[in-house]
Amino acid sequence: MNVRLPMLVVFIVLVLFSFVQPCPCLSQHSPKNSLSLSAKNEEAPATNEDSKSGPIPAIEEYERQKLAKLKQNVGKLFLTAPAVNPATFYVSPDDLERKLRVKKEKETFVITEVVQNRAGTMNFYQVKFDSGEVGYLWADGNNLELEIKKGSLISLAKKVSPRKKGSSQSKTLASQAIELVKNHPTLTDPTTGRKRPVEMRMKEAKERSFPNLKWKYEAKGIGKNKYRITQYAREGGDPPLVRTWIVDLSTNEVIPENLAAKEMYR
Repeated sequence: MNVRLPMLVVFIVLVLFSFVQPCPCLSQHSPKNSLSLSAKNEEAPATNEDSKSGPIPAIEEYERQKLAKLKQNVGKLFLTAPAVNPATFYVSPDDLERKLRVKKEKETFVITEVVQNRAGTMNFYQVKFDSGEVGYLWADGNNLELEIKKGSLISLAKKVSPRKKGSSQSKTLASQAIELVKNHPTLTDPTTGRKRPVEMRMKEAKERSFPNLKWKYEAKGIGKNKYRITQYAREGGDPPLVRTWIVDLSTNEVIPENLAAKEMYR
């Protein structure tokens, strides 16, 4: 019995010791698990950020350029033309089931604006017909150019050749030079004390002394922004009196050239 008692005590101590010792897997985290958890925490936000800031700026720039290209057609004039597949106009950009019925086979319209549907997924040209009706024509892609190629629409925009454009500009400048001569002050009016322009002097001469007096002006370019203005004044069948001025449009300077023109300033 004496031998059994110590052995029983030792057995009980061993059992108690096994319960009291803490389990390592519960009391500590392994370094490997800690690093893995940290890496996961760092990767998660980066993945979300990348999903937000990827191709969005490029898409926005593409949409901006596309919209700018479409807006270049605002103000252009077109004519509907009878075709196998006529151009389709809608009553609203949000209801493509409702098509606008063009009253005439040939009717002109102007593009007034570029609009989108409410979802912002499609672009349309807002157009106004001569009848006063407003419709919407699909604008995405090259739809307008395709409608013109297949003959559904006819562009009425007139292209001005560089030569004609230059000629028109030259006529405008010549007119400006003539106006400068007409309004150029000459002698002072003794009654009013004001200097009378060339054109006023001609009208006064007609009213007072020469009822059949007629005159005209001609402009001829003689250099960059410089013109020679010639006035032909005639009464009845007499030879015309010729007066000439040199006009510099860059400075708006008017100089009487020949003696007849200079006499108006004496």
